[in-house]
Amino acid sequence: MPDKKIELVHLQLTNKCNLRCHFCGQWGSKGFFSKSKGTGLKLTDWKNVIDSLADYGSSVGRRPSVMLWGGEPLLYPEFENIARYLRAYEFELGIVTNGVLLDKYSDFVKNEFQSVYISIDGPKEIHDSIRGKGIFEKVIKNVRLLKGGNAKVIFMTTVCPENIEILPDLPYMLDASGPDKILLHELIYLDSREIVNYKGWLRSQFGIDSEKIDSWHMDLPPDYEENKSKQLKKMFQRLKMLPSKAPVEYIPHCVAAGKEYCLSPFRHLHVTWEGSVLFCTDFYDFSAGNVRNENLIDIWNGKLAEDFRQEVMRGNCPTCNHCAWKSNRHYSLD
Repeated sequence: MPDKKIELVHLQLTNKCNLRCHFCGQWGSKGFFSKSKGTGLKLTDWKNVIDSLADYGSSVGRRPSVMLWGGEPLLYPEFENIARYLRAYEFELGIVTNGVLLDKYSDFVKNEFQSVYISIDGPKEIHDSIRGKGIFEKVIKNVRLLKGGNAKVIFMTTVCPENIEILPDLPYMLDASGPDKILLHELIYLDSREIVNYKGWLRSQFGIDSEKIDSWHMDLPPDYEENKSKQLKKMFQRLKMLPSKAPVEYIPHCVAAGKEYCLSPFRHLHVTWEGSVLFCTDFYDFSAGNVRNENLIDIWNGKLAEDFRQEVMRGNCPTCNHCAWKSNRHYSLD
């Protein structure tokens, strides 16, 4: 078993979002947050979580990096107070955002954050068809406000049916907006077999009836995977001959990842908007505890967390082979 050390923490400040992207498991056509109930963590709750992370960092000699996200984290009323509290402890900060509200916080974000991950799925027509009319121009305008600061601007592009045909040209299209990096990541989706197996596994091993996993079910065109691979190959061949200004990284699913298992339960924590502690950022049905009831580090070291790690090591989690996190051997910000 690998050693346990928290290197990266996702803090999901809110489950609210100002967009309704159709493929999103949170707020898409079947998004689980549309049916969610409960009360989000308050500022005092988040400060307690941060205090626990700071104490942990002091005990091991290095604080983990922290990613703020949602929903849309900039919708959270206490966003800046939480970020300033983290920076007072000298945590390295990243943020995942759709970019629409960045103009409200651009000076603060560009100077206090290390990495800003902004969703850009293609040129204007494609991006707006996914995210909403007028979104592309608004976001690109806000990207310009981040120039001259300390933060790296990373465009996160979801590879999906809407943009696979233009993948060979996409890096050059996005270059004009001046990102420091272009990160291509896979569309999150599961087939019917994976979902049935996941539900059976959670029920048998943890006594959990999965309610949220169906949000990630998607039936794609039968030639989607083959066409995607072909277009990605063209893209990298073209980049080899003519590199784009911004480096391009592609994070695949791990359908054929061999015997490696995901290191997320050993390196990463995710605290949801209502306090549940997970190891996955997308699959929400398993929780190792809730920070309203227990200290975060006690949850990290608790029996449920250890049981989950054992299951992942044995290769028993049915969603692992269809998740990009499995290929991740380093947990840090760009």
